[in-house]
Amino acid sequence: MAVGYWCFTQLKIEAYPDIADTCVIVVAQYDGRAAEEVEQQVTVPIERALQNTPNVLDRRSRTIFGLSVVQLTFKDGTDDYFARQQVIERLSSASLPDGVNPELAPMSTAVGEIYRYVVEAPANFSQTQLRDLQDWVIKPALLQVPGIADVVTFGGPLKQYHIITSPEKLRKYNLTLQNVTDAVNVNNQNTGGNILARGGQGFAVRGLGAIKTERDIQNIVLKSDNGMPVFIRDVATVEITPPPASGVLGYTVTKEKLDVKSGVEGIILLRRYENPSEVLKLLKEKMADLQASELPEGVHLRPLYDRSFLIDHSLETVAHTLFEGISIVVILLIFFLGSVRSAIVVALTIPFSLLFAFILMRLTGIPANLLSLGAIDFGIIVDGACLMAEHLIRKYRTATIEEKKQGIVKITLQAAQEVGREIFFSVTIIILAYMPILLMTRVEGKLFSPMALTLAFAVIGSMLAALTIIPVLISFSYKKALADFDKPMKEHKNYVLDFLSKHYGNVLDKLLNHYKRTVIIGFTIVGTFIFCGIKLGTEFLPTLDEGSIFLRGNFPAGITIQENASYAAKIRSTIAKYPQISFVITQTGRNDDGTDPFPANRNEILVGLKDYSLWSKTISKKELVDKIKTDLQQQLPSVSFSSGQPIIDQVMEIVTGSAADLAISVVGDDLKMMRQKADSIATIVKQTAGADNVNIEQEGPQDQLAININRESAARFGINVADIQNMIEAAIGGKTISTLYDGTKRYDIVIRFLPQFRNSIDAIKDILVPSVNGALIPMSQLADIHFVEGQTNIYRYGSKRMVTVRTNIKGRDQGSFVKELQDKIDAKVHVPKGYQIIYGGQYENLERAGKQLAFTIPLTILLVFLFLFMLFKNLPNTLVTMSCILFALGGGIVALLIRGYYFNVSAGVGFVSIFGISVMAGVLLVSAINRAKGENGTELQHSVLVSSKEQLRALLSILVVAIIGLVPAAISSGIGSDVQRPLATVIIGGLTSTLIFAPLILPSLYLWAEKNRKINKQEEQE
Repeated sequence: MAVGYWCFTQLKIEAYPDIADTCVIVVAQYDGRAAEEVEQQVTVPIERALQNTPNVLDRRSRTIFGLSVVQLTFKDGTDDYFARQQVIERLSSASLPDGVNPELAPMSTAVGEIYRYVVEAPANFSQTQLRDLQDWVIKPALLQVPGIADVVTFGGPLKQYHIITSPEKLRKYNLTLQNVTDAVNVNNQNTGGNILARGGQGFAVRGLGAIKTERDIQNIVLKSDNGMPVFIRDVATVEITPPPASGVLGYTVTKEKLDVKSGVEGIILLRRYENPSEVLKLLKEKMADLQASELPEGVHLRPLYDRSFLIDHSLETVAHTLFEGISIVVILLIFFLGSVRSAIVVALTIPFSLLFAFILMRLTGIPANLLSLGAIDFGIIVDGACLMAEHLIRKYRTATIEEKKQGIVKITLQAAQEVGREIFFSVTIIILAYMPILLMTRVEGKLFSPMALTLAFAVIGSMLAALTIIPVLISFSYKKALADFDKPMKEHKNYVLDFLSKHYGNVLDKLLNHYKRTVIIGFTIVGTFIFCGIKLGTEFLPTLDEGSIFLRGNFPAGITIQENASYAAKIRSTIAKYPQISFVITQTGRNDDGTDPFPANRNEILVGLKDYSLWSKTISKKELVDKIKTDLQQQLPSVSFSSGQPIIDQVMEIVTGSAADLAISVVGDDLKMMRQKADSIATIVKQTAGADNVNIEQEGPQDQLAININRESAARFGINVADIQNMIEAAIGGKTISTLYDGTKRYDIVIRFLPQFRNSIDAIKDILVPSVNGALIPMSQLADIHFVEGQTNIYRYGSKRMVTVRTNIKGRDQGSFVKELQDKIDAKVHVPKGYQIIYGGQYENLERAGKQLAFTIPLTILLVFLFLFMLFKNLPNTLVTMSCILFALGGGIVALLIRGYYFNVSAGVGFVSIFGISVMAGVLLVSAINRAKGENGTELQHSVLVSSKEQLRALLSILVVAIIGLVPAAISSGIGSDVQRPLATVIIGGLTSTLIFAPLILPSLYLWAEKNRKINKQEEQE
């Protein structure tokens, strides 16, 4: 047990299991290029280079202005490092434009975001200074924390040195942009003069000519005019100024009434397979040290999102559920066993089983989280020990004087041997019932496999305890009671059980007299319950509550990031007015690293909630989300808002390409035609009952300014296309021409025209391009300059383009909604050859999980059947015992209907669980009847009646304890309890129906089967 406790202290502790697939994301930035150019020159070449990567399930990509993100999802079991190595090897063969350097995203997952902080300082610090501190002081320090995959920076202006010039100034000195670019490059170098020997010493010779300040840039000589040098300062100003923002961060902290419109945020990503609790502890220590020793006076890091909150509350939910479960189980054991000491002995199975499970969890690398620990039913764990204890106590009470004289050890040994085989097979069947869950793959497999293994480990521990420790401890407890041979052992009177046993015997006697009718009526009722299953709707998983809200606002395509960010303050104020809100973070656009491929019209909103204990009872989280969305829609009617949870939404987006409940994608090549089909599909979806937040995932086309170069016109002036392109890139967009090093820091040097020479179509037409003879030719004579329609972003799936209609489903189940929608789309929307319509989102997971359960559940039943046959070596007994599965199935279905739950993966795992547990009741009854029939040779019906009555207490104890032990999990409402409730509900319902039907129908079924077997034997003999 000491080893078990040590293993528990070493377990990885997390809120939710990491359910993301092995995934490798390639990020490539191609600054200043439109989405079509990036797709053609970057995305497609990368996709082609990665086509033959082994073990790949899906290939997806997103292309927006200046950014390409290609994602490969790998099969279960693929090692992350192997996958990344395969991608790296193939990337080298991709033919990409100069300056495009693809990189792999950090080895984190969608659940890897564990911490968010913002950099705050007094008013005398500029936002550029804060961003500089984040990039060159804070981020490098935090990356040294073991287990951190990356620190992603969002918001804050970058520091750059801009050379701002104009056509007039350049023309005055007969210079071009290329002259300035060349001068900066050749004047920004340090060189070496090898070694200078002096006496016996050698000195390194350094020529220090690299640029260090903006003054150095200003003093660079461009040319000599009549003996007078022309400096950069003569033709341009040099400014420290940021580039156009790719993302803007805003945040509100309600408690302090703090609202910041533009801030600098750090997002901490956990490396995959690391222990989040341990990493968070080290991270906070590093941040405290950083605050004390590195950051300037007044600068501090304010935490906004801390995964510790979710971990602590999830563990609190687990601990609360476990404590309640243990307490209830101990009370019920005292009630059924009639002895406090016996109950305590049986209850010792719980810590023994748990510590045994912790050892195996540590060896197999299973973390402690909501699912692996939260779904443990201590009633099931103590069933074997309870059965052993109850049988031993009954043997002690009924022992004859001769048996007592032989000693308690012999009585204990004989009694334990009588039920040991039944306990072993029953518990083994329970364990085997969980094993097919291990065949589940991807999200559902990662969710429930740890739970199945943990329960199996705990049940194995309980079986070992029941077969070894419990008989010894029970014998010690009752040794004195059997010491006096002539004095009968004192028996605790349980009037409730005595009453039930008496009336059960009377009822069963009447039922056995009409055993055929009893079986037919009983199975008709059970069959009706099972038939009610057709009313069950289906979904993938219940809505998960992570203690926060995640919103996405989609503004109209073409909006600038500055305009979008100006609305973010209104979004924050609208949300922050609710007293349940702790903080609001708005992220407009994307981060500089490119790992979030969102255009300027996207706004991600993370809403932190106060502890639920502080909420008034007049509002639920669901009602709060609905109110917030309604308010936002009224404030910003042209914006589409969707809601979800940060972890599960990002997981689903990585796994299926969309966080929506349902994503209908049109896949092909012609975006215009595909968008028309998507519009038709969206109309159909909106007309379908249950559709919510229907929109097209990809923003529509927007106007672009196209400079279509006329090669013949350019050739007449001796101008190359490259000269014109260079002018477009440098004069209009701003081109990075060199780098300034400041100690360990480095900053880009950018050249660009003054705004008035590039901020309108007329100004662009008037830009002068130098010809071969020095003449300056207006851009309008070299190119056709006009507005055209272009793509905002381009999604691809399997090397083809994709347009997706997304919708959430409200007020009905996913399965029936999708079936109805598929019928409508098939009838009204037809796509040509080479195109296809794909149904994804969470429904994709539901469809896959449904196929897996369709295989898993029959496999579970088959395994149960085989082990029962090994136990009884008798087909009728096996089939009689197997009927308990039908009892449990009917009860589980009715329980889901009563609570208004859909059939989902959690409920499916619950059904798999009860198939093993319910059979234990059948094994107990059938084995007891077989023993009685063998011992007495009495009339069969009487044997069935007596044996069933004797086993009632044992049946009640194992089933009631298992049922009540899961009630806390079934009614829990804490953070992270959502997945527990359907599973616990199915088990409670299934075992309740087993408790009702097994004692009443099983004896009659056994009697009917045995009489038929005897009749068949007689006919064979005759």
